[in-house]
Amino acid sequence: MKKKTGIMKVLYDKTFILLLITIALMLFFRILNPHYFTNNNIRTLLADVNIIGILAVGLACLFISGQIDLSPGGVGCMGAILLAIMIGQWGLPWPAALLLTIVFGIVAGLVTSFFVNVFNISAFIATLAMTTVYQGLVQVVSNNMALPVIDEGFAKLGSFIGSTPIPVTFVIMTCLFIIYGLILAKTKFGRKVYICGGNPNAARLAGINTKKMHTIFFVNNSMLAALGGALLVARLRSANTLAMFGTEFESITAIVLGGIAFTGGKGNMAGAFVGLMLLAVFKNGLKGLGVPAFWQVVAQGLIFIAALSVDFLRERSLEKSLKAKI
Repeated sequence: MKKKTGIMKVLYDKTFILLLITIALMLFFRILNPHYFTNNNIRTLLADVNIIGILAVGLACLFISGQIDLSPGGVGCMGAILLAIMIGQWGLPWPAALLLTIVFGIVAGLVTSFFVNVFNISAFIATLAMTTVYQGLVQVVSNNMALPVIDEGFAKLGSFIGSTPIPVTFVIMTCLFIIYGLILAKTKFGRKVYICGGNPNAARLAGINTKKMHTIFFVNNSMLAALGGALLVARLRSANTLAMFGTEFESITAIVLGGIAFTGGKGNMAGAFVGLMLLAVFKNGLKGLGVPAFWQVVAQGLIFIAALSVDFLRERSLEKSLKAKI
């Protein structure tokens, strides 16, 4: 009987259902497109998902802690430009340039946290304003031009593992999902994050410094965004002034689709990863069918709305169940 209960839990698990939907989508696109499972298409799918996935890790942690950030795309783009300048113009070795890029991400996170925690500005407004700042800075620093990065050692980070269709960046992204997933699910710190996002008042009464927690995750989010920008440079061998802007919305769509609530305190990295892959499969499938780019954008917007609607309905359902118990 217990075994049956365990199986039923798996069958009704949201992450498992999303996984089944992802597999069904892949089979659907395979029927419509005989080239869907070719080596080249798999390479494209896995390569396209990496940067969005790295941003999704940082945003997932931040959302669970009860905050939001709309600036990762801007931070990533600025980090990419700075890295290109350090390697291409200053002649720094790529490990040093990568480290300094990550340091930039940390500083960017501290700035955002300062506005939110010290000035008590809404995170939505503060990070939206910072995105505008980064858009201007990127154009000024780069003279609104793509900056080439010619460094074979650094380019290996953006390459594939041997003759496989698996990019190095996909491995990095997957490792990040696993590491952060274990931290959130298996550590005392992780439990504090859920309490902080789910019930800030209870967290404060329990002696948890919510502002400190938010600072940690704003910094972490911007650090990962800067890393994502650097890895995109490794893949493209240049820093594009527009390559990262807007990618945060795809990452938010993926994690909300994966069950992480806008209101905080809910969701996990496994769900976020499956949500990410579901979105990637959908985008890749439309592209393979030759759907015009503007319709692809419309479809992604509809998925985002659907994910938000599901999140809203889930919250309403939870509120009703709690009231019924009272």
